[in-house]
Amino acid sequence: MKFEYESFSCDVDIFYREHDILVRFYDSSREQNEDETVNLVIVDPGYGYLLMKFKGDGGLLSGYLDETVFSSDELVYAAIEFLESLSPLSEEVYLPHHVDRVKLTSYVEYNGEY
Repeated sequence: MKFEYESFSCDVDIFYREHDILVRFYDSSREQNEDETVNLVIVDPGYGYLLMKFKGDGGLLSGYLDETVFSSDELVYAAIEFLESLSPLSEEVYLPHHVDRVKLTSYVEYNGEY
């Protein structure tokens, strides 16, 4: 499945747990295939995640998105609307949101080589 907004497009993985929904935004061309996992692997974390979680009569929408990709408020709001469109419950409940735009500064890695 794809997320599209104006000229931007990326792949998404969608995970469901009861009524809750998690969306991962990423570029599938940067994903490793099976034979690449045998040698040194650099795992691409993607562009971020959004989670819509329902609690009682309300819900919460939170997550983080890479600010180099999701560079405008409009693009972030489009991602939020994309997630909300996946659940009819999002129109029935109060659903505040907090989405962090993050700047990647470093990482921790284990690749089996050391």
